[in-house]
Amino acid sequence: MVSKRLTGLVGSLAACAIVVACGGGGTDDPGAFPEASNTGNGTVKPPAGNGNNNGPFGGGTTPPTGPGVNNECASVKAQAEKLPLEMIVVLDKSGSMCEYTSGTNPRDCNNPASKWKVVTKALETFFRSFESAEITVSLIAFPNGNECSVSTYETPIERQKLPLGADALVAKMNGLSPNGSTPTTQAAQGAVNYAKTVETALAGKGKTVIVLATDGYPQDCNGNSIAAAGNVVATVASTIKSYVIGVGGLLQDLDQLAAKGGTTKAILVSTADTNKAATDLTLALSQIRGASLSCEYAVPAAPAGQTLDVNKVNVQFTLQGGQPETLPYSADCANPKGWRYDNATAPTKIQLCQNACDNVKSVAGTTAKLDVVLGCKTEGGTPR
Repeated sequence: MVSKRLTGLVGSLAACAIVVACGGGGTDDPGAFPEASNTGNGTVKPPAGNGNNNGPFGGGTTPPTGPGVNNECASVKAQAEKLPLEMIVVLDKSGSMCEYTSGTNPRDCNNPASKWKVVTKALETFFRSFESAEITVSLIAFPNGNECSVSTYETPIERQKLPLGADALVAKMNGLSPNGSTPTTQAAQGAVNYAKTVETALAGKGKTVIVLATDGYPQDCNGNSIAAAGNVVATVASTIKSYVIGVGGLLQDLDQLAAKGGTTKAILVSTADTNKAATDLTLALSQIRGASLSCEYAVPAAPAGQTLDVNKVNVQFTLQGGQPETLPYSADCANPKGWRYDNATAPTKIQLCQNACDNVKSVAGTTAKLDVVLGCKTEGGTPR
């Protein structure tokens, strides 16, 4: 179901690059690695720095690409891949979402002050946001069809990659007619079942999160309660986090649901002030996006006929117009400006430590890039 792999950096970071050692062979074909410059002698020469250290990490090594990271041991450049984020939005479209006062009546889903309009307006802003680019969103609405059947919620009503897919998501969302009860537990179980299929398709090469937006009051269907829904999301919380957004006044126990989903507390938005509610909800979605975007990169494969040496991998960050900074390897992220493998024995991912990840995210909107350099001794430590 989820067959496409997202390429490039999430947000507006430029595509990552891999620089691979050519030991004993090399290539004279400049078209094979179009981002690099061919030296004419069987190697492709990466750009050299000037030794300045003025990047956001405040202490990285730069001349010309870091100590021990030089043109002799790193000579071929190819494109790398940022691991994708799949976000499953589970949207409450029960009749109570049409309330627009502090009471349970009257109801009018077209009223701009209704919970429905506040939530869908914020979701539309999120879908169209430049910062949401490259996220793939699956939309599940509840109640729907046979509302108490879990299988009803195992298939999204729309799945699109942002930003190009925003129009389709918004059109599908605006075409919904809120009505009926609130089968929170059944929708949560269907979303979890679907999330598992997404995780299987990603095969460890990406991240999946669930975002549940509801007015917080489960109704009808057997075994339907906040506690029961919490037990459902808890079954996958170690790998798939569930975020909870509560809108309105009946939000008791939603913190319990969020905690079971691995995200500690629900994000509660009051609709007493419609304008503030829309702003708060948009901010909440942005916070979820920021927390969910992982700084994980696929470990590149060595060129044909060569073997990847995990002790000869370096990660570099380059700001727009700046010089590359080599980030130190830190197996336990004791150095928060560094990076590590997910598993040094059999690595599949390169993971940035917290400060390094925050710094990369902070330059969204620029042509900053992250490079993975193969063939030179790892700076900062020996992975294994």
